[in-house]
Amino acid sequence: MPTNQLIPANDLAPPSIRHLSPEDRIRLWAQLVDEGDRMLLGGFREKHGSDEKATHAFLAWLDRRSAESTAAKFRMLKRFSSGPTNGK
Repeated sequence: MPTNQLIPANDLAPPSIRHLSPEDRIRLWAQLVDEGDRMLLGGFREKHGSDEKATHAFLAWLDRRSAESTAAKFRMLKRFSSGPTNGK
């Protein structure tokens, strides 16, 4: 493969999920989300020591993240519902 080619070779591509049913794709997505949460919690555990402190810090982080996300969604909804901006 030439060094200036951006698309990786086929042997480096992720496996296809075309053969999976919609239910299996959702199941795979849920497994990936769960694994991501386990990795995050592992990082919190490493930083905070005990499982109890790590769980508390992780849940506090999730609450902050949720609040920030909700606030951003409300700002977007307000902007979209205010009508045309006349290019502003």
